[in-house]
Amino acid sequence: MKWNSIINKVETISIEDAKAYFNSHGSDEYQLVDVRQPEEYSKRHLPGSLLIPLEELIEGKGGLDKEKAVFVYSGGNNRSLAAGQWLNSQGFREVRYLEGGISSWYGELAFGHFELNLNLLDPNVEYEDAISMAYAMEEGLQQFYIMLARETEDEAFKRLYRKLASFEVDHKRDLSRIYSISQGKEMVQKEFAEHDGQILEGGGYADITLIKTLANTESARDVFGLAAAFETQAMDFYTRLAVKAEKPEVKKFFLEMADAEKKHLAFVASELDQYLKKNN
Repeated sequence: MKWNSIINKVETISIEDAKAYFNSHGSDEYQLVDVRQPEEYSKRHLPGSLLIPLEELIEGKGGLDKEKAVFVYSGGNNRSLAAGQWLNSQGFREVRYLEGGISSWYGELAFGHFELNLNLLDPNVEYEDAISMAYAMEEGLQQFYIMLARETEDEAFKRLYRKLASFEVDHKRDLSRIYSISQGKEMVQKEFAEHDGQILEGGGYADITLIKTLANTESARDVFGLAAAFETQAMDFYTRLAVKAEKPEVKKFFLEMADAEKKHLAFVASELDQYLKKNN
């Protein structure tokens, strides 16, 4: 391989500017690529990122769109710089690597292997089932917060959990409206998996042991941190579902849901700020 043919300048982007870009652009407008190994990705990764190890990227795998902006990152700079150089040599329109990689990232991170919980839906799922599954996850998280409110003895935290539960009511209402408009009928909730406990945003489950443990927290930051973690994992989950979805309308829906989770995450952060101002 003639390596000198791919040694060309790659634009960098600071973590701060990257976060601003991701928050101001739809998930279908850019491609965020993790070029590390699967075991590194599984431990922690940026929410919404695709896993394409460097060696696979250079082999032409991953199915990236040359016309969409591509942001690559690794643990630091070395692998992402090499990935950026390769993508530039292949004619990608806009390529940047995140300066400092995941080691310099601040904010919520997702976890789990790329296929985590994707078995909840068939890749060829119909649009109405995709909406119904999203509704089920919102319902599960609402019930989770309600159970936390019942378990905790702290009245301030009871109010917090009830407020977080009310957010999920709003999310469910939005999904019901989307379903009614697109399908011309009211939603009938379906079961997606047999499991003890509630399915939550991100595709995971919660049992009573987890609920009792979390109910004993004494920190408001922990409460909001929990909510932020759910929204982060959900954003990541929807992005990964979009990659696997075969029907264009379903892929588009999942990317729209990923964008909605971005907004939910910002909303949780705003609510934390307001809470701290009132109670400090």
